[in-house]
Amino acid sequence: MSKQLLHSHNSDVIVAALNHRAFAVVSSSSDDQTSQNTTVYELMAAAAFKSDGNKSNDDNEIQAVCCTEIDSSLWFAVSRGVKTLSLYSIPAKQNSEVGSEETTKLLYPSAIYNLPKRARSLVFTNVEDLQVIIAGDLSGDAIAFPLPTDAPTSTAKENEAIKPTSTPKRLLLGHTASMLTGLNVVSSDSEQQFILTADRDEKVRVSNFPETHVIHGYLLGHASFISCMDAISNERSLCLTGSGDGTSRLWDYKTCKEVGMLPVVIKKATEEKQSDLEEEESEGKSAQEENDEMENDVNEEEEDDDFDKDFDEKEEESFDRHTVAVPLSVALHPDAKFAAVARDEIQSIDIHPIPPVAEKSSLSTSFQLSNFVSLHKKQTMECKSQPLAVRFTSDSSVLVLAREPEYLLHFSANNCASFSDISQSSCVAKALCKVAQSENIVMPTATLERNDHGECTLQKKEDRKELTSQQNTEKGGLHWNDPGRKETAKKAQARKRQRKMERKKGEGDKQANQETSN
Repeated sequence: MSKQLLHSHNSDVIVAALNHRAFAVVSSSSDDQTSQNTTVYELMAAAAFKSDGNKSNDDNEIQAVCCTEIDSSLWFAVSRGVKTLSLYSIPAKQNSEVGSEETTKLLYPSAIYNLPKRARSLVFTNVEDLQVIIAGDLSGDAIAFPLPTDAPTSTAKENEAIKPTSTPKRLLLGHTASMLTGLNVVSSDSEQQFILTADRDEKVRVSNFPETHVIHGYLLGHASFISCMDAISNERSLCLTGSGDGTSRLWDYKTCKEVGMLPVVIKKATEEKQSDLEEEESEGKSAQEENDEMENDVNEEEEDDDFDKDFDEKEEESFDRHTVAVPLSVALHPDAKFAAVARDEIQSIDIHPIPPVAEKSSLSTSFQLSNFVSLHKKQTMECKSQPLAVRFTSDSSVLVLAREPEYLLHFSANNCASFSDISQSSCVAKALCKVAQSENIVMPTATLERNDHGECTLQKKEDRKELTSQQNTEKGGLHWNDPGRKETAKKAQARKRQRKMERKKGEGDKQANQETSN
């Protein structure tokens, strides 16, 4: 699944994960994004949990980050690969008193929780007037941890021994035999709260909150795992998901209906992959087939020699060798004006305007949203390196976490509903980039985990094998949304009826034989 590496609160507080280190950037309240004063905090791991040389890089990596403001305090949360959840807090008034300091402040955790599994989704919310942080882990559970009421609002010292807090946790819900790939708590226009949980099994569950045992519905339509998700608390109640099938779909989580789909992006196969495919094809051919192909190629070259001279070499690439780019991160504008998506191995992000809701008429809003909206218009923002996460802020800006040397890109919205790159003048982007470059931080190549063969670990084994429809039918491996499943079910019912009729006929013959013998 894709990690939650970038989060923001309003437009003046962001938290970003740079490989195994987490940083918070707090800006002064100002309308001018190029003249704000900023302070950078590094969210340190406690001394007792610092990794040693025996730890792998996966244990050091940040899994998820989150931030919010509660009761005049800024709260930050960091989930690490060592299965810990660290909480940090500072006074919110520092947001208006930050200065242009050159040094990075160190912030140590005020509370630490042990996690049963790695958590890659975090969200702050409240449950019955109790402030909590909810973690979605790789075992498919959403667990709520209370925020400590007596937590210090100042930086702790490194030599202070901070032990995991033993405060009781609460299991909100679980996805059986799956893993959570996305988590969000939202409220609709009726102020009813929902918790949205995406998983590896191609679906998003919409549950009431905090009564999570009551399932409101499901968002169904993807043909592969959900790689990323975002949702907004707005009267339109929209949710945006990205999937391993390459699609990004827009949903109304209140009616549990799909309302739009972003265009799929195709990425070209690399030269290495093309050579591998050619080798596999050549190995599967007999000697006679190869000779026939060679003769045909010679004849075609003689006949079409003049045509080949004018043929563009780029058009010779086989479309079948190209693959669909999997969305790494998706984001929705707080006012449902735009949708943004970053994709794997694509050095750009796409920003799509979302059409507004039609004026009130005799049709209900839910019925209007049930119809698909056009999301084909887009603005592509080029990046010099691979984007890893994308996030909208409250001032309609777009923040993009990327690999070095950019680290953080800042795109500002113009009056004409277009975006421009202000990273070179953005105080937030410059502050984070300066710290990252001074520390020579190397970012991960991507946020989707892959095995030694380059296959995504979230992809199910039966999907990787690319079984034919006949093999799928025999092994019962058809996807739930595959139209062939209906035909398979009909055949199964027919065989069941045939066996039933044969049993009845056998019982009748047996009874007739007994009567004859008597």
